[in-house]
Amino acid sequence: MYDFLKGYNDPLVRQSATYLEVIVRRTIETPEHVVYRFLEDGINESEIFTYGGLANQAKAVGHALQQNGKKGERALLLFPAGLSYVAALFGCFYSGLIAVPAYPPRKNRGVKRLLSIVADADAKICLVTRQIFDDIERNFQDEPLLRNMKWIIYEDVKPEEAARFTPTEIYPEDIALLQYTSGSTGHPKGVMITQLNLLYNSEYIRQSFGLGKHTIGMHWLPVFHDMGLIGGILQVAYIGAINIGMPPAVFLKNPVSWLQAITKYRATTGGGPNFTYDFCVQKTTEEEVAKLDLSSMTVFYCGAEPIRQSTYQSFTTHFAKSNVSPKQLYSCYGMAETTLIVTGNHPDEEPVFLNLDTEALSNNKVIISENHKKSVKIAGCGHTWMETVVKIVNPDTFIPSALNEIGEVWVKGPTVAKGYWNKAEETHRTFHAVTNEGEGPFLRTGDLGFFHEGELYITGRLKDLIIIRGANHYPGDIEFTVQKAHSALRENSGAAFPITHNNQEVLVIVQELERTALRNTDHEAVIAAIRTAIAEEHEIEAHAVVLIKTGSVPLTSSGKIQRRQTRYEYLNNELQVVASWAKETAVQTGMVEKEIPTEEILKEWLINWIIRNQQFRRQDVDPDKNIIHYGIDSLAAVTLESEISDRFGFKWHVSSFMLNPTINGLAKEGMILFEEENR
Repeated sequence: MYDFLKGYNDPLVRQSATYLEVIVRRTIETPEHVVYRFLEDGINESEIFTYGGLANQAKAVGHALQQNGKKGERALLLFPAGLSYVAALFGCFYSGLIAVPAYPPRKNRGVKRLLSIVADADAKICLVTRQIFDDIERNFQDEPLLRNMKWIIYEDVKPEEAARFTPTEIYPEDIALLQYTSGSTGHPKGVMITQLNLLYNSEYIRQSFGLGKHTIGMHWLPVFHDMGLIGGILQVAYIGAINIGMPPAVFLKNPVSWLQAITKYRATTGGGPNFTYDFCVQKTTEEEVAKLDLSSMTVFYCGAEPIRQSTYQSFTTHFAKSNVSPKQLYSCYGMAETTLIVTGNHPDEEPVFLNLDTEALSNNKVIISENHKKSVKIAGCGHTWMETVVKIVNPDTFIPSALNEIGEVWVKGPTVAKGYWNKAEETHRTFHAVTNEGEGPFLRTGDLGFFHEGELYITGRLKDLIIIRGANHYPGDIEFTVQKAHSALRENSGAAFPITHNNQEVLVIVQELERTALRNTDHEAVIAAIRTAIAEEHEIEAHAVVLIKTGSVPLTSSGKIQRRQTRYEYLNNELQVVASWAKETAVQTGMVEKEIPTEEILKEWLINWIIRNQQFRRQDVDPDKNIIHYGIDSLAAVTLESEISDRFGFKWHVSSFMLNPTINGLAKEGMILFEEENR
């Protein structure tokens, strides 16, 4: 028995060594228990699964998988929202094939990322519905990676095939699924989630959320994403409760449907990123609010930073007549690399926030301030539970940060995944970090934060940090300022990021307009309002402001802004621009001479760029090592190309960085290009 299960009074779970074993035992104990319901229209039940029905269909799928592959091979899952996906996922668990959840491609959209996942996972088998298979045949039949796939059509799998399933021995360290991170589309990373990871994280969520057999989950999140998959689908099956799902498109079309379903089915838990709550406030009328009763909810979780106090206040105020109280709101923190959750509060405690001095924050210091004009509110994300350990570490020196000092969040414990699939170098760098005191291994999350009175506070992403004239600025804070600057600007729909211009880091703002503001709006006035707000609130100057069409900013599957992708589209002129402004500088008019490079100067510049942008220590950068080892993907390469061309005045094609050269090799090539262009 695992120590982390000793506090669970359910002997069925305490005797289990894997997540799957819990499900098998629950199936034997309560085969008629309805564990999944699905609402195709967002309100009326269209499908159900009992434990017994789920096990039978999963074994039938498992038999089909065994006919086409063997344990440890990867099976791509392409399904719309619904219970067929759940059966396919558990079919992988039963058979020992590794599930690879992915989003079905649509014509002219989505296939590039899918092909990257297929290639990275080396998936040769795909479980798919008939409709999606027909769409793929019609639109993508010329793609070799898809043409050579072994296809298992879900509708062709007969329930009676379950009798032919051969039981497979499943062990705690077996990889259950690959969770592909939702950042860069160029080089996706598959996080290896084991059966033990799933078991531990399920128990972690049970304890921190206060869940039990009484729980009724109501989820709209995509089932192929970690929050919807592990926090919704897998969690309720673990505790013997029930999960009710609906298509994400239903929520996004009309979020009141989610709230109406909570009211109808007396749901107790559900949530999403910060925008979930803003969206509900924006899209529900007073008449609709009056008809809702949300008192059954014990946990409205918010699991994606930034978490805004103003969002919580607006949600509780707007839905006060629906019986929403601050105690129902629950802040937590996690990521794919930790299976899901890292920290969370007690479910009966209200969320906490700190007012921090912005000047101190820009210098990585924590000073609680009452001066609201020079402060920013940061959300508490709870504390660790069970065996999970979190340290705050200086990302440059690997020295644990002092009290009231901001550093990188490092995590260790059974919740941390096995690593990235087929990426040994990145796995070692990210999952096997050791402090200067020799403690480890830790997962480097890439997030910045600090502890105060036992509570973890996240201040931003290390790679997203904007450093201007030596001061740190967090993009989430700047984006919040921008979106409050003018009524024409859409909330939760913009990106602030840095680019290097004339050897200096400068700020670029890309922001969506409300649909009503696309025409008949003074866009120059909107841009002026943005520039003024940034100058007043953050005491920095925007180098460029770009207003884009509604719904066109790049998002992850869970609704987070993809800042790196937005920067990529900005540098490649791929944004859907409505209006823009850029500061006129001497560089733009050709008045400043570029620096004349030498091979040594280029080499040093490349090393410093990697240290600054890819978070490596100088002693870890080897100029004779392939540059791919430093995480240079297609998005990073575009930024690198733009910055080095701006600095030295010659065009260095992106392909140079994607052919896996060394730093020394690039320095030699750069001198050849410079000499050719200056003959």
